[in-house]
Amino acid sequence: MITLLRLHHRRILVGTLFFGLAGFLQFHAVDDGVPLAFDFLITAIFMAIIAVLGFVGVALFPSFRVVMELGGIVFFITSVWQNTALSTLSRGVPEWLSTFSFFVLFAVLHHVLYGSWWQKSGLGVAVRLRSRFKTRSTPAQVWARLVPDPNNLEAYYSGTLRGFDPVPDAPEQYIQKIGLGSSAVLELHVEVTEFALHRRYAYNFHARTSARNRDFNKGTCEITLTDLGDDGTLVEIYEVNEKLAVGEALLMWFDHLGAQVSASARAVLEGSRDLTLLGKLRREVRALS
Repeated sequence: MITLLRLHHRRILVGTLFFGLAGFLQFHAVDDGVPLAFDFLITAIFMAIIAVLGFVGVALFPSFRVVMELGGIVFFITSVWQNTALSTLSRGVPEWLSTFSFFVLFAVLHHVLYGSWWQKSGLGVAVRLRSRFKTRSTPAQVWARLVPDPNNLEAYYSGTLRGFDPVPDAPEQYIQKIGLGSSAVLELHVEVTEFALHRRYAYNFHARTSARNRDFNKGTCEITLTDLGDDGTLVEIYEVNEKLAVGEALLMWFDHLGAQVSASARAVLEGSRDLTLLGKLRREVRALS
């Protein structure tokens, strides 16, 4: 429960904020003579209910998680429209059309924020992901799971590694193949820059893709292991993506991807259930393979 709340708190907070602002506009617009403080109280109760429902909804239906933030924003926009002078613009509009416009606005907002047009436009931002966690596993055990071994692909923690092939005549360079389900594979060109056994592993990467998308999905990654003796291992992962499509970067922020990586890797290393979005994605990939 605590893990799920930590992983999804950004989305829940943002969604709850917009639902709360929309709710306050609705409650305060009613001319019932109640004090302003009462409207704030009702809004606070409403926000608490939305937060609980949002958390349960995201936990049970992660594939529809964007409904939390997008639904809140759309609800806020419609509340502003209905409870300000803008409402005069929609007089005489049938109720069914008003309801339909809510879903249209949701679809438009989803496309604007998360649509593939960001990548087509070439607009991107740099993204830095930090993951830090402790595990009962020894440094040697962690290394065996987090660092790809060309001779033992099955040991890689994700279970989706399909290849880690050396590049001919290019020392410390590899083609890493990640399964996406069925026969689909994502290929990364990896250049290992540090390889201190059981201590540190670093590399540069870029996706092998079309010329149009060549500027996207490239960067560096560093994995540092600190031996804590009887307490296990401290794992630190720092990844820099030099350029990601804006919509993709925004979704990664809402998903709190750095924390997702920490929770997912620790769950795999310690043999517990992986409740993260990454764990869900890998289970889907394995089911299609």
